[in-house]
Amino acid sequence: MMRKCPVCGRELSEDARFCDSCGADISIAEAATEKEGAGSIIKDSNSKYRWVYELPMLRGFFLLFEVWKVLALSSVIVMLLMITINVISGGGADSALGSAEMILITLGILFVLSLPSYYIVTKANNGKYTVLFEMDEDGIDHTQIRTEKSKALDLLTVFVGTAAGNRSATAAGILSASGGSLYSKFAAVRRIRAFRKKGLILLNGILVRNQVYVDECDFDFVCNYIVSHCPGAKTTVR
Repeated sequence: MMRKCPVCGRELSEDARFCDSCGADISIAEAATEKEGAGSIIKDSNSKYRWVYELPMLRGFFLLFEVWKVLALSSVIVMLLMITINVISGGGADSALGSAEMILITLGILFVLSLPSYYIVTKANNGKYTVLFEMDEDGIDHTQIRTEKSKALDLLTVFVGTAAGNRSATAAGILSASGGSLYSKFAAVRRIRAFRKKGLILLNGILVRNQVYVDECDFDFVCNYIVSHCPGAKTTVR
């Protein structure tokens, strides 16, 4: 009876201890690629959970909305600062209103420019936003990866399962290349909002706001894990 190496996929005999292709220790690799639930979550030997999630960028416009939120918040802060400076310096109400008007015009221009910019970014990512999530007892890391989900899952198996050579370092480098990363420390999370139908869990801290996406079949596991490790957070599940 034949079986496959969890790392490279090569067919092996039933009694094989090591892969004759990549050199991985089969028992270690199989233990490292233990699946959690019915989805794509993988647990390694250090009790770290990893999974890949893919979102269509032109369907949800979630990234664009996040950009708009940042722009709006930044503009409000700058506007309040300018008004305060004008009042302190004795510039008067007209000067303060003039500064506010200039900021609003600039904000409007940025909003308009963000639309073609978002389309360009979407095309550059083949219309999909693929994310690698890594979660342990301390926190969760959200890293964008610039590849298709199927390829990312193959690389993730190599990254987690291998115990030979530098294949894990290679896979890790490929997974994280060119992508932005956002880490939420559970101890710093103050509010959790979970949306089951969307497969979305929002983690709000003092300075960090993270979005965690997970397949429906793994939603309860991930949500309960996060909530149990954030005892001080206010939680809402919908």
